[in-house]
This record gives sequence, structure tokens and C-alpha cells, in this order.
Amino acid sequence: MSKKLSGEVFYFYLELLMKKLITILFFSFLSIPLLCLPFLQVGLKFEFEPPLLYEYYYMQSDSGNGIFQFVYRINHGELSFLKDGERYTTKFRITLELQDSSTNNISRANEDKTISVSEFNETVNKSRSVQGLLNVNLEKKKYFVSITLTDLLTNKEFSIPKISIDLSTRQSKNFVVSPGVNGKYYLANRRRTLPFSPMVYSYIYEPASLSSRSDSLCLKFQSPADSLSFCSDAAIDDAFLLEEDSLGIFMNSQKNSFSRSFLFKDISLKLPEGKFTFKENENQQSSLEVKWWDKPHSLLNYEISLKALSIIESEPVIDSLKGSPDRFAYKYFLKYWQKYDPTPNSTYNDLMAEFYFRTDYAQKTFANFTTPDGILTDRGKIYIQFGPPTSAERTTSVNGRNLEIWFYKERNKKYYFRDGAGNGNYELVKE
Repeated sequence: MSKKLSGEVFYFYLELLMKKLITILFFSFLSIPLLCLPFLQVGLKFEFEPPLLYEYYYMQSDSGNGIFQFVYRINHGELSFLKDGERYTTKFRITLELQDSSTNNISRANEDKTISVSEFNETVNKSRSVQGLLNVNLEKKKYFVSITLTDLLTNKEFSIPKISIDLSTRQSKNFVVSPGVNGKYYLANRRRTLPFSPMVYSYIYEPASLSSRSDSLCLKFQSPADSLSFCSDAAIDDAFLLEEDSLGIFMNSQKNSFSRSFLFKDISLKLPEGKFTFKENENQQSSLEVKWWDKPHSLLNYEISLKALSIIESEPVIDSLKGSPDRFAYKYFLKYWQKYDPTPNSTYNDLMAEFYFRTDYAQKTFANFTTPDGILTDRGKIYIQFGPPTSAERTTSVNGRNLEIWFYKERNKKYYFRDGAGNGNYELVKE
């Protein structure tokens, strides 16, 4: 066979292989369970959190200048850490540039930070993050803003696409806060969202309009699924300047007759997940998203959610949830879990969250060649029901098979799992 012919044969088979691969991927996409659709319709989808979360505020004054305050948050997992003795250290730089749209003059601010942690787990923990604050004196104009994060250990840069901001008109301000020491309120915003979590947060809202000096304010939060109204009679006649201490970014009151804010205390207890809009008046509309940042992945897939629930629930109940109309599936699902909510005064269901955090762990940890769904393994089922064991040990049985023993001290229980086939699938042999 000539070289030319053999080359043609090679490319023929290569093309055939690529077509098969594309076909497999196409039909794999089509085979995604339709039961996932009800969750996707209410906005539950995989979202990748950007390396740098930021927000900004502008404290206006009666003069031509004001203070532009830029707040950022970076997850530890986005940074490079090096072991330094008994600790792990990272260094990074935040650079902020604001270009005047009329004169092209540029105002800059930057900050270098060094972070040190004691445990390796803290370097990859998505719930651990570092915050910072940059201040720039600016006139009331329009600006183009550039933001750059530089990892000083690797010299890698991440730039946020340039954004345009208008400081010439007064805008409403909203602060999601949690109480701290000495009566301070600490900023809890993450990209201007209210975290959906067991923590309790309050909401401080500064209207754009100063025409009304009313001592109360009512806001109606509207989403496709919910409509809730909140009223506040906690008027605050001070402006807030953000400052930073060892605990985070806090709000420091500044005497300013040109500002009036309202405190909606513990609002997170009543707001469910979702994107809300509300009107301050007929012309001024604002928005607020309630976001479950560390939401279990198993709650993003209806099929997996019900499959895990079937471990503890009867078949008729699972069938009824499967048969829910697409538009209301998630609402029926939440209603089921509300019956067992240990904190009924809060929209965050601790029991449901714990159940599906365990599901995530079991799905990832106990999957094997014979049972790809880790939640359907015997170890997965026990873990989901009772959580991590107090202690565990692995040994070899008399017939040479691996044996794993889980101890639950508070329940006074032991569970014995045996890998009978030597393929990593540990089956429950006795309690």
C-alpha cells in the first residue's frame, strides 16, 4: 500500500471516529433527563463564580467631589498558595483604574495583600475568602472602570471587562449586612446579593429620591414565583462610609443631611431564593438577588434529588413529586421538606441542606465501577441517613476481603461493609 493511500485510510478512520464521537456527545446531550427541566425553569443552573467579586458605592457630598468605594472579595481557591514553614501563604494585587469619559484623565488605586492560613484545606475551601477596600476621590462624572487581579506568586493576571459607570446622577444604594461587635454592621454583599444561608442578614436601603422625608418605607419584592412586602420605620439620617478592620468591611455612620436610609432587620429570614425587583416609586426600580452560593450540586438536578430522597421516603411519595407539573415541581419539592424544617421561621431549611450536602459527598466519594451513583451504594445510603461516622477503620476479613467498619458513638451502632468482589463496592454485611 502506498504512503498516499495509507494516509487516506488513516484520515478516513480519523474522520469516522470524530463523527462517532460527535454523535455520542449529541445523543448524550439529548438523553439528559427531562426531570431536570422543572429546576432549570426556576433559575437553578450551574453557575461558575468569577475569580473576583466586586461592588462599588459612591458617597456624594454637596461639593463637586465624592468618595468612590470599591469593595472586592476573592475566594481562596482562586489564588496560589505556597507552603511557608508551618503555614500557607499567598500574595496578590488589586489594581483599579477609572478613566474620565470627558477628559480621558485616569485615577488609579491599588493594593497588595498577603494572606496566610494554617491548614491546606483553607487554601481550596470555597467558603473561605479575602475581602478588601479601595477608596478614590472622584467628581460627579461618567467613568470607564478597569479592574485587574494579579497573583504575585505566579504573575498571572485576571482582568474584568471594562465597565461604564455614571456618578453624575444620584443612585439608590443597598447594603446586605450582618451585625458585629460594638453595634457595627459588616458588609455581607457578594456581587450585590443577599446570601441564602443559615446566617441572618439585614438590608439597608438608601432611596435615590430625597423628595420625601418620611420616617417609614415599604418595599414590595416581586419575582416570578413570589411576592412579599416589607416595611421599615427605622429611618437613618446618616450616610455610610465603608471602612475596613480585621473582621471585614463595616459601615461607619457619617453625619450627612443629604442621605436617608432604612433598615430592614433580619430580612433574610423571609426571603426565599430568587431574583427580585421592587419599585421605590413609579420611575425608580431596583433589584436584589437572594442566592445560595454554596448550594449542593445534587439540588440542581431533579433526578438526583429524588433518587437521594428515595433512600428515606416511600415510593408513592417519590412518584407524586415526579408527577408534579413542571412549573411547580420545585415548589412542591420545597413544600415536602418544609414539613421537616427545624427552623420554620426561616426560609433556609437546615435539614434539607444537610441532607443534600451529604448526598453530594456520597455521590462523589462512594461511586465505583459497578455502582456509578455513589448515593445508591450501601455506604452512600448509610452516610446520607446518619452523616459521617464518629470513627472508621479498614481491615481484612478471614477470607482475604477488605472490610470497613463504621462506628456511630451517639447511636451506639456499628456498620460492617465488605468489598466482596474486590472492585471497590463495599456492601453492608451486618449492623
